[in-house]
Amino acid sequence: MRVEVTHEAEQYIKGNGCSVMVLLGTMTGCCGGTAPMPQIHIGLPQDLSSYEKNVMGDIAVFIDKRINSEKIDISISKLLWFRKLSVDIM
Repeated sequence: MRVEVTHEAEQYIKGNGCSVMVLLGTMTGCCGGTAPMPQIHIGLPQDLSSYEKNVMGDIAVFIDKRINSEKIDISISKLLWFRKLSVDIM
């Protein structure tokens, strides 16, 4: 699995503790169905055994072992003056 982090996202992560976790959450619909949805959170996971650690320079990216993909892209999403981390799984 290849993990790519944009320069802007790397700087954001460095300014917020130097570690993030990418996990599979669930998204629910109005008709009662659920779908797996990738999420990204700042910080360390509570259960390290469920994550694969990837060190990239000064940052650590913990990836949920349930994620089976070739590539993970981490970037910054912007809306007006608000910025947040965004993750795409391919």
